[in-house]
Amino acid sequence: MLVNVPLTLDYYTACIPYSLTNLASQLKSPTLVRIDINIPVVDGRIMEDNMRIIAYAHILELLSEYAGLVVVAHQGRPGDEDFIPLKQHWVALRKLLPSKIDIDFIPKDKVFTEETKSRIMDLREREILLLDNIRMFEEEQKWNPEKSQFIKFFKGVIKSCVNDAIPVWHRAHTSVMALPYIARTWVGLRSMYELKALSEVMRNAKDCAIIMGGAKLQKIQYLTSILSRMEGFTGGLPGQLVARVKGYDLGPRNNSFLESKMSREDFEAAKILAEKFNVAHPVDFVVLDNGEIREVHIEDMSKCNGIIMDIGSETVEVYARRLQEKVYRIRAGPLGVYEKGFSNGVELTKLIAGLGLIFLGGDTTAEIVKYGLDRIILSTGGMLCISGGAFIHGLAGENYPSVDLILKQNKL
Repeated sequence: MLVNVPLTLDYYTACIPYSLTNLASQLKSPTLVRIDINIPVVDGRIMEDNMRIIAYAHILELLSEYAGLVVVAHQGRPGDEDFIPLKQHWVALRKLLPSKIDIDFIPKDKVFTEETKSRIMDLREREILLLDNIRMFEEEQKWNPEKSQFIKFFKGVIKSCVNDAIPVWHRAHTSVMALPYIARTWVGLRSMYELKALSEVMRNAKDCAIIMGGAKLQKIQYLTSILSRMEGFTGGLPGQLVARVKGYDLGPRNNSFLESKMSREDFEAAKILAEKFNVAHPVDFVVLDNGEIREVHIEDMSKCNGIIMDIGSETVEVYARRLQEKVYRIRAGPLGVYEKGFSNGVELTKLIAGLGLIFLGGDTTAEIVKYGLDRIILSTGGMLCISGGAFIHGLAGENYPSVDLILKQNKL
């Protein structure tokens, strides 16, 4: 059931006065730029062909023509396997940037030192310093402006700041929150591009639909707010959870796996989605059973001992018919295990391609890149957004704490 929900702050319109419209006058050396090059890591190696790092390389190339840059970024979370230093990212950026641009790397033990401060103050155009993984510092996830080492180190040294880390805008982390306390802060080019998409969707929400997939369930709690504005479809783990709360037995192995991944809050959110909004779930699945790949209708899943790998072909047809009526179609998360060749999400994409098709987040865009559809999507009116959780956060009507500070920076 769609209801009239008051629009929250239109961040795109609000941020226009703080956008980079005249780089020559807005950027001064040294400029601190917060980006998000958090990308997949396989066997300790980053995936250098990731769209996110390529996009930011282009942005850094442009910005460095106008100012020397100090680049702040993160990779992974403390304790996770992909929580590594940014040296590999530096190597990747060095390959992507033209030779006329000098980019150097500052390891963790040298980041907040007088030597580094001196190097920052000497930065000129076409010179970039990439600081090590900012999440290696405890302060990053404990924002406190009164006690911030980050602010103390950079204030008076940095002449301008750019917050272009839209994928982490839903988090009140120090490296995005602190920027307006340090110097005049602008909203970055990539972030404005994605904010514009968010703004268009929010203004036309009744003509939109979201297809929520992926291998995590945390975002499903956002859907209770999002689906008051637009129609919803599910795949991946969210699709299995919605099917379960509607009473479907997915077989012992899938039921057990789902229970190991969900919290009580996830289950309650899914119940609301099913009962109040009648969110769509897959009607059939592709399963892997003793090495055999086959499609099983949802009514027969209780007798199946196979593992769900993808949505089924009937689901693709049902979803496509309904989605083709929508002006905006948002894909948030893979619908199957695309890394292993299960590509019905790609088949669905082909049936709904065209103006207004939006992909959110690293995994969703990686799926499209893997199957060679990225250029086709971009050339036919679609969008690939690097923000996933943050975009969904905005769709749910939640605020962006670091952007709120930019909007009131003259009062800080």
